[in-house]
Amino acid sequence: MSFDRLLQQIEGAKIITIFRHSNPDCDAAGSQFGLKSWILDNWPEKQVYALGLDHPNQGEWPYSDEVDDETIRQSLAIVVDTANVERVDDQRFATAQYIFKVDHHPDHTPYGNDQIVDVSSAATCQILSDFIAFCKESTVSKKTAEYLYAGMLTDTLNFTTSNTTADSLQAAGFLCRFGVNIPELSRTLFDRSLKGFRFSAWIRSNVSIMDDHLGYVIVPMSIMDEYGMTASKTRSFVDEYGHVREFEAWCVFTEKMGEEGLLYDGSLRSKTVRINDIAEKYHGGGHVNASGVKNLTRSQVDEILDLINRKIHM
Repeated sequence: MSFDRLLQQIEGAKIITIFRHSNPDCDAAGSQFGLKSWILDNWPEKQVYALGLDHPNQGEWPYSDEVDDETIRQSLAIVVDTANVERVDDQRFATAQYIFKVDHHPDHTPYGNDQIVDVSSAATCQILSDFIAFCKESTVSKKTAEYLYAGMLTDTLNFTTSNTTADSLQAAGFLCRFGVNIPELSRTLFDRSLKGFRFSAWIRSNVSIMDDHLGYVIVPMSIMDEYGMTASKTRSFVDEYGHVREFEAWCVFTEKMGEEGLLYDGSLRSKTVRINDIAEKYHGGGHVNASGVKNLTRSQVDEILDLINRKIHM
């Protein structure tokens, strides 16, 4: 991988801006804040900014920095965990002097001046952990290690997904050398509030099942309002279905009001069936077994469910 080229770019830049995708998950946030923390630990004289408009809804994360347009134009922009240009959560990244992409999603739409893309990695945080291990003499703080570990833990659902490999566990073990408080961090990421606990009961009791092996729910706006849930937080409850033995795939769709009527965004998950190719046909994308879709009509939701169900029974 191009670790040496990424290191050269970081060493040569006075200003570094780090971007990630909209509606960030913990891998996006962990990559962004972990990389920022590591750079400042080793080059405290550099100006390093983590940028984005949205805020993660799982775990505890710093808020994004605010910088002017000229600062970005003078910077090295590192874009993490973002497969395509449209998903970058601050389109000013395109004005930077140099753009370096670091990602583990399929590279269907390359962008930037250079990149590290490794689809065999379970998370972008795994790639950055390997990068930091490559920089043998660097300082690694507990904060840096915990940011990156959080991204790995959540993108692999506690190291249970099919993309978890020996390399993933080796990268996690490397991070744990630097004081990661494993049980406390796990509680921070996965413990539910009482409100969330009650909502999880609604999610479970309202599941619909297709042919015994596909579980899904479509959550109306009225229910999200009743439980005080945002749409992105609601979709994070997709994992409630992940431990049902019979389910080969499972989905949560959230309702929203579009300009011409109701639309739906969705989180799709599977055990072994590939679903990102389906998501890419419907305004989305992601991992082989974990993807998202957005701005769907109700009939498109049905089409996606039908396509996933067909794959399960192939």
